[in-house]
Amino acid sequence: MSAIEYNKLTDLSGVEQAAMLLVSMGEEGAAKVLAHMNSQSVQSVSQVMARLSNVKQSDAELVLLRLFEDYRGQAGIARASRTYLQRTLDSALGDKLAKSLLDSIYGDEVKTLVQRLEWVEPQLLARQIAPEHPQLQAVLLGLLPPEAASLVLQRLPQDSHDELLVRIAQLGELDREVIEELKELVDRCLAVANERSHTRVTGVSQVAGILNRFDGDRGQLMEMLKLHDDRLAAEVELNMFDFIILGRQNDEVLHALLQEVPQDVLALALKGIENDLKRKLTEALPKRMAQALETQIAALGQVTLSRAEAARSEVMKIARQMMDAGAFELQLYEEQVVE
Repeated sequence: MSAIEYNKLTDLSGVEQAAMLLVSMGEEGAAKVLAHMNSQSVQSVSQVMARLSNVKQSDAELVLLRLFEDYRGQAGIARASRTYLQRTLDSALGDKLAKSLLDSIYGDEVKTLVQRLEWVEPQLLARQIAPEHPQLQAVLLGLLPPEAASLVLQRLPQDSHDELLVRIAQLGELDREVIEELKELVDRCLAVANERSHTRVTGVSQVAGILNRFDGDRGQLMEMLKLHDDRLAAEVELNMFDFIILGRQNDEVLHALLQEVPQDVLALALKGIENDLKRKLTEALPKRMAQALETQIAALGQVTLSRAEAARSEVMKIARQMMDAGAFELQLYEEQVVE
């Protein structure tokens, strides 16, 4: 509540504020409240109620907001669910006034809920809302940020675009039934997105790790993956940029890469790796540099695994940057060749 609004309320006595509140509640609600008051209080507030005329909704809302701010601090109303308060206030105040008050207390809950879908992949979101009624699709798109809504719209059937845009343009105040349906739809979308995200990321990383350590024909396996799903195979390849793949690069690639890696980072990266891989990397260096590196590795003593892994990640980051710049091509797996 702003200072101006608060000052406006302080011009009214407690009895006047109570009278405005009771008038706003209607006959049935006011009668229930008056039944809990003593005779003197009933008489006092009734006299003021009788003198009231043309109570503005904005003034009534100020009184209600003040009441709830006081009550919330004393009775823990902030922890009550919006659904519970909606039913309670609807009964006492009527739907329109209750909604206005709740929006003041909680903000626009529905819009905030829908905005949680921003991070959901547009293709997945479009697939989830496609079977729904166009009006519900329009409500969801109308509450999403424009950038996210545009990406989702592009993935819905093209012949539905004009109808959805018209429905979005005509949106106004939402009925409660629509809000409840929207909440259920958002919950379903989030549940599917969370499930897909966890399974997909873990699965792709697992496949990449398996292929990196597979002694058989990795190239043939990758070709089979591409036949099933090109996009999935590309994600697997991206996740195969693991330090272990340096063991299958030729000396020319390794020499170019290791020349660009700071020696202290390389020394940390080589701590605790398999002897064959360590030998492969050090043999790609000039003999004097390899000897200096061995001395530096020994001088490090014990290091935490996290430090060693961070150094390996740094090496692979440099490798990826050099490959993207065209310095060399890293071999993720042995591809088939023809004469």
